[in-house]
Amino acid sequence: MPRPLTSKKRAHTLATALFLIGLAVLAYFNRWWPEIMLVIGIPLALEQYLLGRFYDAFVSLFVFIGVFITVQYDLPWEILLPVLFICAAIYVLFREYLEKTEESEDEKEEDINCQIEEEESEQKKRKGQK
Repeated sequence: MPRPLTSKKRAHTLATALFLIGLAVLAYFNRWWPEIMLVIGIPLALEQYLLGRFYDAFVSLFVFIGVFITVQYDLPWEILLPVLFICAAIYVLFREYLEKTEESEDEKEEDINCQIEEEESEQKKRKGQK
């Protein structure tokens, strides 16, 4: 498994912030469908990318952007949408059975160390601002 680019906490925080910004933009322009698919899919893919799950990020973008394009451009969704979802489901099933499922102790310890380093750097920044 590739190394995460950041800790789970930071990846989740960034994805949540992007999601909320997306919701704010949708509310401002009063446009919900199909733009909500982008607002859900892009933060999800960002979080997966930051956690080192590059293929998962690609599949998320493929499905959510595919749904957006299908609806936005009035493509025949009766065939295309089921194909998108089946492709994603097959990928998830194969990934589940082909990858190891449990994090090793080294991976858990590395994630904890990464979180500690991030918190220490944030504390140093705060002290520098005072």
